Amino acid sequence: MRQGKYGRRTAKFSFRCAAAPVAGTTLLAQAGWRWIRADDYAATDDLIFRERVRTRRRRQAWMAGLTYLGGTVAATAWWDTRAPALAAAALAAVGTAVEVRRRVKDRPLPFKLPGRKGGTPQENQVVRAAIDAKLGRVEGMKLASPVLTEDGGWSTILQLPPGQRARHALGKEADFASALGVGESQVVFELLPEHAGRLAIFVAKSDPFLKLYPSPLIGRTEPLDFWAGVPAGVNGRGRAERLRLVDASLLVAGEPRAGKSAAVNGIIGTAALAVTPKIHLFDGKGAGDHRPWRKIAHTTVKRNAQGLLAHLRKMQAQMERVFDMLDEAGGSTKLTPELCRQFGVDVELTVVDETRYYVTSPHGAEIVEAMVDIASRGPAAGILLVLATQRMTTDAIPGPLKGVCSLRWAMRCPDTTASNAVLGQGAAGAGYNASEIPRSHRGVGILDADGSDPVKIRSYFLDDAGTDLQDLAAVAYELRRAAGTLPPAEQEAATDPVEEILAAFGDADRMHTADLIEALGAGWTAGRVAQVLKPHGVTPGQVVIDGVNRNGYRRTDLEALFVAA
Repeated sequence: MRQGKYGRRTAKFSFRCAAAPVAGTTLLAQAGWRWIRADDYAATDDLIFRERVRTRRRRQAWMAGLTYLGGTVAATAWWDTRAPALAAAALAAVGTAVEVRRRVKDRPLPFKLPGRKGGTPQENQVVRAAIDAKLGRVEGMKLASPVLTEDGGWSTILQLPPGQRARHALGKEADFASALGVGESQVVFELLPEHAGRLAIFVAKSDPFLKLYPSPLIGRTEPLDFWAGVPAGVNGRGRAERLRLVDASLLVAGEPRAGKSAAVNGIIGTAALAVTPKIHLFDGKGAGDHRPWRKIAHTTVKRNAQGLLAHLRKMQAQMERVFDMLDEAGGSTKLTPELCRQFGVDVELTVVDETRYYVTSPHGAEIVEAMVDIASRGPAAGILLVLATQRMTTDAIPGPLKGVCSLRWAMRCPDTTASNAVLGQGAAGAGYNASEIPRSHRGVGILDADGSDPVKIRSYFLDDAGTDLQDLAAVAYELRRAAGTLPPAEQEAATDPVEEILAAFGDADRMHTADLIEALGAGWTAGRVAQVLKPHGVTPGQVVIDGVNRNGYRRTDLEALFVAA
């Protein structure tokens, strides 16, 4: 078997060597013929000028050919009869050089100085590092590909010993990096679908996740195609990753300040620039994170569980109407861009930020039930759900709801349990553990989407503290205004009554109920204040202000509600 393999390789190499002069000379002849025809002036409208160029080049070609032929004849007569063969050999040598240059240019090159410090290791060093990292048994470990250059690093394919699966090597990138003497974030392992025993290895020259990748949405002035996917970020090999959101519902989770907001804003921004999708935003934190999108979104509500439930009921009704239209049309059972235009409907994107606030509210059971229905059936009708949370406990994302969100995006998590809560049980054991993402890698997460294996990416950067979001929203507003797809009335966000009460305190730490009602203004009574705050566990009590003891409230009790959310 091995002798046959080497024999085939030798025959193939010999044929390629023999074919190089012919292929190169043919390329030279083709290039020369295109030059004579003046193909480089094909776009000109001045045909007379082009014909003059052709005439001059034909003369030059004839002169060069006659000179070459005359030189060969003279050399044969006066010097050596082997002159024609030498002239043909010189021409073939030039053709060979052209062909070799083309082959080198069209494929990755092995590094010029393998094994030099700080550069690309020799093949035996890569194999030794794989053995030291315990990627497989010593016997049979080898490379199935030479070490090749790529943009920003080097790559190869590791052949594991017979009977060992490459999937078992996932999660051991840090061990391999240590054995090789590079940073653990510089190593990327990928499975090869055509061979279960081979592992594609890429090692970057520097940490790819410490770089900032500006969002491709910034500076865009033309509408996007939402059905083509959301630009999610850049993977460890520097390649762009897209998230096709129209196929399933998405769960985004991670610690505070891990980059969750940037990921969600990238999704909203893509939908906004796509012009036609209707955007519905529900903010459970209430800090105004969705403020830039208020003039574009059809719904912007803060900390209103009952409002979310009413919206979900509306989406369920819309889902049933679309399914009825699909059934009557008799074609596809899923909504497509063409069917959207035919039916006069479009994507309805609902983003729920800080989901825990809603699912733990008095309406939580009904909200979860509606979300499960929409997450499981809605994408086929263009009803999409994006759930974001910084709590990865079962009360934040109940099991039935998490089970129907087939798209998962885990930013840095506090521990392995939390990572598995987002990516699924056993994900960490399979090599996908978001708790191992360093704190310096803000915006880095593990994306499990599109039916492929999870991939670590750094989400595109959108500066929420700067002008990125404002500029992006302004462009989206103008595009939607031109397309006639703005909301019926440019709306302001619905005011959370708890936030109104807190705002009425001003700079005061405590307020008597009577003074609080006066500060709130018309429509407020002591009974309404108590009714609003009772579901949150806040009740009036005795408050002493300037020596006066009356019924009232404390600012710290209200602020604690926002911290808890």
